Amino acid sequence: MEELKVRDIMTANPIVVKRHVTVQEAVSLMLKYRIDGLPVVDDQETLVGIFTKTHALKALGLDTKITVADIMQRNVITISDEASPEEAWQTPKVGRLVVVNSSGQMVGIITRTDLVPAFQRMLEYALEEFKGIINSTHNSIIAIDRNGRIVLMNKAAEKMMGIAVSEVLGKEIDSIIVNSGLREVSQGSTCQLDHKVSIRDKVMLANRTPIMKNGIIIGAVGVYQEISELENLTSEFKNVKKINEELNTVIESSADGFVVADENGNIIKANRSSYEIMGISKSNIIGTPVNWLEEEGYNISVITKVLKSKKQVSLTKKLKNGKEVLSTGTPIFDENGNIYRVVSNLRDLTELNKLSFELNKAKLELETYRMGNLSENIIYRSTEMARNVEKAIKVARFDSTVMILGESGVGKEVLAKLIHSSSKRSKGPFVNINCSTIPYNLFESELFGYERGTFTGGSKEGRIGLLELANNGTAFLDEIGEMPLDLQVKLLRVLQEREILRVGGRKQIKLDIRIIAATNRNLEDMVKKGQFREDLYWRLNVVSIHIPPLRKRREDIPALIYHFMQNFNQKHNTNKTITNAVIAKMVEYNWPGNVREIENTIERMLVLSTGSIIDLDSLWFNSDQNIIEKWASLNYWEVMNKTEKRLLTQVYNDCKSTRKAAKILGIDQSTIVKKLKKYKPPN
Repeated sequence: MEELKVRDIMTANPIVVKRHVTVQEAVSLMLKYRIDGLPVVDDQETLVGIFTKTHALKALGLDTKITVADIMQRNVITISDEASPEEAWQTPKVGRLVVVNSSGQMVGIITRTDLVPAFQRMLEYALEEFKGIINSTHNSIIAIDRNGRIVLMNKAAEKMMGIAVSEVLGKEIDSIIVNSGLREVSQGSTCQLDHKVSIRDKVMLANRTPIMKNGIIIGAVGVYQEISELENLTSEFKNVKKINEELNTVIESSADGFVVADENGNIIKANRSSYEIMGISKSNIIGTPVNWLEEEGYNISVITKVLKSKKQVSLTKKLKNGKEVLSTGTPIFDENGNIYRVVSNLRDLTELNKLSFELNKAKLELETYRMGNLSENIIYRSTEMARNVEKAIKVARFDSTVMILGESGVGKEVLAKLIHSSSKRSKGPFVNINCSTIPYNLFESELFGYERGTFTGGSKEGRIGLLELANNGTAFLDEIGEMPLDLQVKLLRVLQEREILRVGGRKQIKLDIRIIAATNRNLEDMVKKGQFREDLYWRLNVVSIHIPPLRKRREDIPALIYHFMQNFNQKHNTNKTITNAVIAKMVEYNWPGNVREIENTIERMLVLSTGSIIDLDSLWFNSDQNIIEKWASLNYWEVMNKTEKRLLTQVYNDCKSTRKAAKILGIDQSTIVKKLKKYKPPN
């Protein structure tokens, strides 16, 4: 194998930034290309420093116009492209090394993460080299485990015994070689050196040694040779030992965890980093089945999945100690295509997730600041919402009536408030009138007010209506589709004449108001069915804005998550973060309740989660897509209206009397008349 150089594994032509670029632009590049450091160059493309994620964190809260030159590291540590991976690893521990050629020019970037695959390649080559050495050795080598089963036999031993390796692996040594002496050594006997034995009519010099691990005998190895070849065997065995030591050093030096299991799922090797990531001592893991580790909360089930699927598997899991770990399991096959080892790579994502959350929060704050105060309560990233906000701000300059359409919870009231606050009426009142919550018999008096003495039990001084309260401001008629037909004509007069008449009054009152209406119903269908006045519909629908549901603009979901996390952390005096895995699941969910539902969900998870990180265990909803789609298609008001219509028409058709129907259902006769008129039952 040709010796690896840094130039073979570096990232050539890396992304760089000029020294005058702002920190915000640099962070955007890092997020876009998923890197955690950028070389900084001057106008002559000469390297002058390096900007890393640490510098980005230090810049949080500072002026957004600060440049990378103001906080970058100027003393850049470099390495030659001719250097070896070992030399790069031994360089003072920095996240990224700038690679230069013999002329001192920057030619690439190398990270410590880049070195791991290189070391793995060296490891794989060394293992193959080890096999080559063993099988190239003229002397016969046989090894057994603690139970006396043969686990290794080289080509020379095959020739010595006249039997193939595949036929003896896993079999008792005594059934193959009667006087090998290996079982005695594996059961506690000391080394047996320079013993003459007779094997298959051949006189051999045998060296039999116990195989030790952590002071425990786990097997025995025997080296058989003719006396004349004794010195060569010793030399070759020392070479094998040196290779193993080098491989162990490479693995132990890795910041990532490495866990190696055999074909039965038993842990046979683990490096120092794996113990630290899992929070477990070495004595408790070597020789332990993976199933036991999973039961104890050290979840590295990726090994089990690899053994079942016989292919590489990657999983993100939360361990017993609270760390979120990315596990990648890779199978290693023998010559017959069977798995005999599984190598699991463990990477701690806890700090990375925390940094990602903080950076996204900072980005949200910066973008909110740039958008200004007008739309500070509207959190979005989608082009659809950007167009809606732009349209709302444009129409705010005029007094045109606006119709806002969309499902419940999408933010119709928030957009209405944006129009109001962006208009010349911003200093006047904003009155929210929810038509679905006003009882029918109070609708007219609530909307238009009443004069004194009009109602028994009413206010002696009379009462100002909601529309009159909105004078010189904006009246927001939410759920306009629920307004009774007989009152729709009176609202039409308000739109046409800009005046109202109180209940019991005789004097028209002039109003200077702007009307914004909203509904989650299909008004065009209601007009066709006679449930909504066509003339009022066209009066209201001068400018329409449709807010799509969250399932149609999923790119808004992460921004809403970060926004509500920040709000509720402040409200409840906490400092919790949320993992990328949870955000990914929430983006998949269809959110039938839209923004209102996602807000409630975030608060619920933040309050109920026990640790400082909201992970997959904290998810409240069933993310199975079939269940989500089943309920996402339902609309509360549509179901309620259909149920009410069916009940009323069935009762009325049976008794043919509104009085009797009212008595049966326990409601006022006037309500029955209004509802029947609304639904138009057959005569």
